[in-house]
Amino acid sequence: MKNNLKWPLVAAVFCLIVIIGATKQAEKSPHELVTELYLKNMVSFKQSVKILGENVSRQKVDSKISNETAVAYLTVRSSFKRVEGIWEYIDPIFIKEYINGAPLPKLDKTAPSLLVIKPKGLQVIDELLFADTIVWDEVTEQISLLDNVLSQYQVQTKIYDRIALESIRMELIRLFTLGFTGFDVPGSGYAIIDAITVIQSQQDIMTCFKKPIENRNPKLWKEINEQLELTKKQLMAAKSFESLDRLSLLKNCINPLFESIHEAHMLLEIETAEEVGSLSNKSAINLNVKNIFSNDIINASYYTSSPKIFQNKDVETLGRLLFFDPILSANNERSCASCHNPQKGFTDGVPKSIATGMQHNVGRNSPTLLNCVYSERFFHDLRAEGLEDQMEHVVTSADEFNTNLLTIIGKLNESTEYKKLFDNAFKTTNQSISKQNISFALAAYVGSLHGFQSKFDQYVRGEISKIDKSVYKGFNLFMGKANCGTCHFAPVFAGIVPPNFNDSESEVLGVPENPYASNLKLDPDKGRAKGKLKEDVDFYEYSFKTPTIRNISLTAPYMHNGAYKTLEDVMDFYNNGGGAGMGIHVPYQTLSSDSLHLTKQEINDIIAFMQSLTDTANLTTQPARLPIFETHADWNTRKVGGIY
Repeated sequence: MKNNLKWPLVAAVFCLIVIIGATKQAEKSPHELVTELYLKNMVSFKQSVKILGENVSRQKVDSKISNETAVAYLTVRSSFKRVEGIWEYIDPIFIKEYINGAPLPKLDKTAPSLLVIKPKGLQVIDELLFADTIVWDEVTEQISLLDNVLSQYQVQTKIYDRIALESIRMELIRLFTLGFTGFDVPGSGYAIIDAITVIQSQQDIMTCFKKPIENRNPKLWKEINEQLELTKKQLMAAKSFESLDRLSLLKNCINPLFESIHEAHMLLEIETAEEVGSLSNKSAINLNVKNIFSNDIINASYYTSSPKIFQNKDVETLGRLLFFDPILSANNERSCASCHNPQKGFTDGVPKSIATGMQHNVGRNSPTLLNCVYSERFFHDLRAEGLEDQMEHVVTSADEFNTNLLTIIGKLNESTEYKKLFDNAFKTTNQSISKQNISFALAAYVGSLHGFQSKFDQYVRGEISKIDKSVYKGFNLFMGKANCGTCHFAPVFAGIVPPNFNDSESEVLGVPENPYASNLKLDPDKGRAKGKLKEDVDFYEYSFKTPTIRNISLTAPYMHNGAYKTLEDVMDFYNNGGGAGMGIHVPYQTLSSDSLHLTKQEINDIIAFMQSLTDTANLTTQPARLPIFETHADWNTRKVGGIY
């Protein structure tokens, strides 16, 4: 009898275990939930593109976009914004090349000869659909290209926890720097709608992590949810793109979210990209910080080719000596500091830098070196591929150092002091004074000239509680109505493109040769088109690197030719639509030729904001003296920083 009862009991327990097991199996992990969400949204995006194509095919006879097509396009944008964060984290190059790159032609860097890549993707479609005159065949072509590339794309089918959480933080950077500025929507102006969708998509992803976060820290989950809701609320309260309070959003929503999601990442003990450590994860962004305006948000070392062993104080100190030492020039009278004076924001204060012999100039204005490390390429025409590559251009230029590296190496070897400094800095190398090590040392010093410690940075980080109202208004104008933030990307406020900060942009502005003349003429310098043979194409003519506006109050005069004397004059130039807006023929101007309609007060506010970014603390120290040469007494009279 007992045996007869035993087996039903065992069977019942077994069934209970199976039921419990099935229940546990049904409780999916966060990464499984995120993966399902991502795949579902990818399907929606692909379908929405097809539906838009069908609407456009019925639309061709009309000159204006119909309500149905506008709704279909908005659906495409919404669908894309729901997958953008994770997708761009996984495959940023694909997104840039095929899905959502800037609507400008570019060159294929991998091609052996000049190969122009025509712009394609959502930003191109946005411009075409909301142009004054719609060319429907071009719209159809772009949608067809997008549809084809999506049909062939192999979607990643497993989204790990690390990818989900880090992609949210990267998307917050992207939203603030590109979304709030309208960069993504050059035609439609749907920036706020996009932003709301992005925040909702982030809330959907974070909901997948709700249970594990709540179990460990219910207060943190509540904070994250409240921050997401507050962000949506502020976005929905904005009456227009121009009225959006970007600084309030940054301080009260974006940065708190950036920090809270990092806290959740650490709480759940999920590995980071840095811990994974593969070369493919080497990134300019430092996701270990808590604030988008943190002093360490961008890894300066990302932009240098110097081995890590040579990224230290000894190499940097040697680089500072070389920077201020005119021994590098043929006449022992000029140093790097001749054109990059630390007291002038590492510029020289003249329209075009003085050439060797002082009889003429070098043809261009000296750019600041402060924060210049945050760049993929260097010089106004982007001809140098890296920080270490700049030196040789200057050394061999007849207008600058007018010498060669073999001569410089020979001179440095005549100083026992310099030899000891090189031996100490480059202990592991066989030949301490070499072309490579001179480059490494100079790059180490120039690369150290960075920092986000201005009053504005401190205010954003909550280190100071108040900032001038004019600065507050100016920042919102800079990032909104004035369109400055679509080229001078925060937080560097230069042409290094977020959120990955691995691509340096140049712009065609149509800068006049003399903006104060009665008859304006385009400056004849063709810029990027003549910087490198491989970039000699028409759309790069008169194109110049977008510099940082940090420390701009110290670096007058302005533009590549130093033509503008004041910031007020520069702002008038932009307000009038650049060269094309002022009546100059500029075929490939990338700046809109339309007036910005900025008032005098608005211009003053923008200038106040730019001036609030001044910060040279601990960056201007010069050597007290230069190394001695035993066999050349006349060389020992050379001046720190050079004579001119």
